[in-house]
Amino acid sequence: MKRFMLTLIALLVLHGQIGLSNAVAAGNAVSSEVRKDVERTLDLWREGRYEDLYHRVIESGGHTKEYFISYLAAAPRRPSCCWEKMQEVRVTVKDERRATLKAKFGFDTGTGVEFMTRGLKLEKDDGIWKIQMSEVLSLSGKGKKVSGGKKKSN
Repeated sequence: MKRFMLTLIALLVLHGQIGLSNAVAAGNAVSSEVRKDVERTLDLWREGRYEDLYHRVIESGGHTKEYFISYLAAAPRRPSCCWEKMQEVRVTVKDERRATLKAKFGFDTGTGVEFMTRGLKLEKDDGIWKIQMSEVLSLSGKGKKVSGGKKKSN
């Protein structure tokens, strides 16, 4: 009987670990998906593809698509390329439709690269993890300087 109980306990522990590892793997997959979607959004912005970018943001503040496009076209900051774009990335998945991504973002300013650490709230809509429009407008730097930034000359 003692041997049976030990075997049963071992199986239950093993089953729990398998379930936990599956949950971790699923969380890692979602985190990777969130990161890739944010990177794609930043790439569209850097490339000046504002109409495509508009479809990757959550509308807020009653701004029209035309306003959004003209605002970003005149903004002093654009996401940097490559390794400067996003560093020290941490994704927190809240549920299947909500996540937060915190990272150190690099932005080209015309005179160098400005880095800032920010957290972005994301929502999954139409299969894409989207950022609030207000966050994109804020990151663009038009109208006011975002605090916490550091410049690096190229």
